[in-house]
Parts: sequence; C-alpha cells; structure tokens
Amino acid sequence: MTGAWWPLPRRERRLPGRPRCLPGPDRAATAPGHTPGLPLRTGRALLAQWHRVAGPTWAALCRRRSAAVPLTVVSTVLVVVCHALATTDAGSRLVWALGGVRADVPLWLVLLRLPLSLFAPAPGLPWWGALAQVVVIFGVAECVLGTVRTAAVSLVVTAAATLFARFVLTLAPHHPLAVSPTESLLADTGPSAAVVGLLICLGWTCRAPVLLVGTVLAFSLESVVTSTLSSRAHLGGIAAALLFAAVACRSPARAAAPSPAPASVGRDG
Repeated sequence: MTGAWWPLPRRERRLPGRPRCLPGPDRAATAPGHTPGLPLRTGRALLAQWHRVAGPTWAALCRRRSAAVPLTVVSTVLVVVCHALATTDAGSRLVWALGGVRADVPLWLVLLRLPLSLFAPAPGLPWWGALAQVVVIFGVAECVLGTVRTAAVSLVVTAAATLFARFVLTLAPHHPLAVSPTESLLADTGPSAAVVGLLICLGWTCRAPVLLVGTVLAFSLESVVTSTLSSRAHLGGIAAALLFAAVACRSPARAAAPSPAPASVGRDG
C-alpha cells in the first residue's frame, strides 16, 4: 500500500472520505459559488500592485545594497551640496551658473544646465522635500527600471516640462493655461518633474494602474487648482512620461519571458 500511495501528488495523499480541515474564513472563501466582496477584492488588488513595486526594490537592495542605486546616491549628495552652497552668496551664484534654469535663459544654455537643474533648490520646495523625493522615488525607480532608464526618464521628462513651461508663457492672458507674467522670473529647477515621470514609468512597468492613474490625476488636478508655472509644466512632463513609458518601459515578467524553443525535427529511421 505504501508503494501504491507514495507516488501520488501531495494534494491526493489524503485518505478518501476524510475532508481536509480548513480555518473558518477559508471555508467561506472556498465554498462553491462564493464570490469575495468588493472591499476584499480591492484590497487584494492594491496589495498585489504594492508587491509588484516593492518586491523588485527590496530584492535589488538585499542583493546589491548601495550598488543597486548608484544614481540615487550621487543625486542625494548633489541635493545636499547644492543646498549647502545656496546658503552663501558665492555658492548661490555658482549653483545658478551650473544649474540655473529660467524663462529668460537661452535655450541652448538651458539644455547644458538641465542635468544639474534637477538638484538645484526649487522655489516653494524645501531642501528636505527634494531630498526625500530623490531618496525614495529615484531609489525605487533605479531598482525597478535600472540606472540608465531612470536617468533617461529624469532628463527627458524634465526637458519636456521646461519646454512646455516656455510654451505656457507665450499664451494669451485669457487662455486657460496662462499664468501670471511674474512666474517667468522664478527659477524652473528641482526634481519634481522627474519624480512625476518616474512614478508614471513605475506604474506602467510594474502594472500598477493605481500608481499610474493616481499620479496623472493628482498632478493634473494640481495644474487646475493652482495657476503656477511649475504645475502647468507638469502637464508637459506627464505627456512625455506616458510616451516614454509606452516606448521604452516593459513589464519585468514580459521582458524576462524566454523565447519558445524551436521544434526539433525528427529523423526518419
């Protein structure tokens, strides 16, 4: 009897007529015709999306530690250094010369200053807020998207937001997207546009529609409620991030899917 019983799969090794014991909640969940309620299904969906984002991040940090986020480490140091320099007159002029972006700056000079403009102090955003955005969002994005794609998304979305801000400044005063002329005197710096793009690409890559749609709706609503140039510029960053995600971001499961093996051709005996 042992020899006949042992090769059976694990799920078939229980004796006939002896039901498997399940806890109380599982009995109701596995009952025939039982459908989980909407709150339960919503919670499971949100938890699954959270695991799709947090799982690869935690795995990369456990496997490689700080080597998994070199861009985040450098970006964090740059945010701190730029803030420390901006507290002095000479340092503030140096930060502006290297990463200052504004509407009256020539476009070719804006493109040269664009990489460091992500870490220069932003108007209305405290330095610790910029630091938190860089540490958390850049770190998660680098673990999921990789260093190259994280840098590419940050630069492309920031450039799109900057160009869209220049376009907004040319609109007539009665236009719905028009802003006050005084907004052109404010610096267009900081990591906020890059953070928007990275959140959208994370939601797209990890198949987390709550993160994707929530980011788009939140920053779109911000541009409606507030009439600042930075909130309007986020609209251009959102469009660029969606386009970048559709072209260059794939789900890890799909990217790692092996190609089907070619069928072997038999020989005629």
